[in-house]
Amino acid sequence: MVFIPLSKKTSVGSRQEIEEGKAKIRICGGVFYNPHMRLCRDLTSLCAGAIGKRISVADVMCATGARGIRYKLENRNVDELSLSDISQKAAACARKNAKLNNLECKVSRADAKKFMRENSFDFLELDPFGSPQPFLHDAAHMLHKAKESYFSVTATDMPVLCGAHLLACLKNYGANPLNNEFCHENAARILIGRTAMEFAPFSLSATPIFTLSHRHYIKIVFLVQKGAQKAASSIKSLGFVSYCPSCCWRQAERFPEGKRCPSCAGALQIAGPMHLGELWDRKIAQKMLSLNKERGLHGWEEAGKILGAINEELAVGSCFYWDLHTLAKKTLRPIIPIQKAIESLRDAGYKASRTHFCPTAIRADAPHEEILRLVRA
Repeated sequence: MVFIPLSKKTSVGSRQEIEEGKAKIRICGGVFYNPHMRLCRDLTSLCAGAIGKRISVADVMCATGARGIRYKLENRNVDELSLSDISQKAAACARKNAKLNNLECKVSRADAKKFMRENSFDFLELDPFGSPQPFLHDAAHMLHKAKESYFSVTATDMPVLCGAHLLACLKNYGANPLNNEFCHENAARILIGRTAMEFAPFSLSATPIFTLSHRHYIKIVFLVQKGAQKAASSIKSLGFVSYCPSCCWRQAERFPEGKRCPSCAGALQIAGPMHLGELWDRKIAQKMLSLNKERGLHGWEEAGKILGAINEELAVGSCFYWDLHTLAKKTLRPIIPIQKAIESLRDAGYKASRTHFCPTAIRADAPHEEILRLVRA
């Protein structure tokens, strides 16, 4: 399946070439390319650059090779690049694209699981079609060989992680999801939690340094560190969220207590286990914003807008955003403008911001009763 790119393109005979970031990418027949993932590639390339230290990168499901090639071209700290794909057509296409960009890198046809078990790299890129869960164990095999490494993973099975398919989430991720207004943040936290549980037996911690929710996918970049205590610390960040569908009350906790909402006495729903800690590393997020302005590549405005929102919500530091449209529906009140809600909370002494997860939502450290008071005022 081939997606026809929406970005700048030129035709060369029967071939098609596009420009994405600093790369020229040839779109090959029978090789998957999704132009709607360009923003994801923009941001993950920025994250690779924000790491700063010298890294070797492996993209084990490379398709056209666009992602890995961009990492190498756009970041001075990427020393070595290896591209692989189980598809012979994809491997051949990636090899042509590496040559098109004058890159010296290893390109191979290989099964992703086998490749990860037999090789070692500092930065592993895993971008499967659907759920990454079947590949997490083998990813840990690769990364446990180093004291410190990085793991970049994409999940596109959002109906599963967001609770539309409950049994599939229980089967694939060992977690109970919530199909509610903050389901996209739940999805990210469930994937982070599952990764931590898969990595812990290898004495590896999995700490998210960048989290992105956009369109039909979530993207997480982890700092992976070796050590039994670090692995245990990752597991200690896991817990559950108790949620009241009647009044939107919610609480994150290691172990849920109570079956009734303390605000309205409604029946509670429980989701998890999931990661309850930070979703971003502050220094990485700030460095990404700075790098994005320096590069000024095509599409940098969109990336900058998302990074600006992320840096603001990172400063708030609370779990689970509040969707103002949902609150208005539950309380039968008019929808309060987002900026007005943020200013009112800040005037009351709380931290508040927009969130990149949802355009109609805010992130705030205010308690439930204060949020409701604001909406009802």
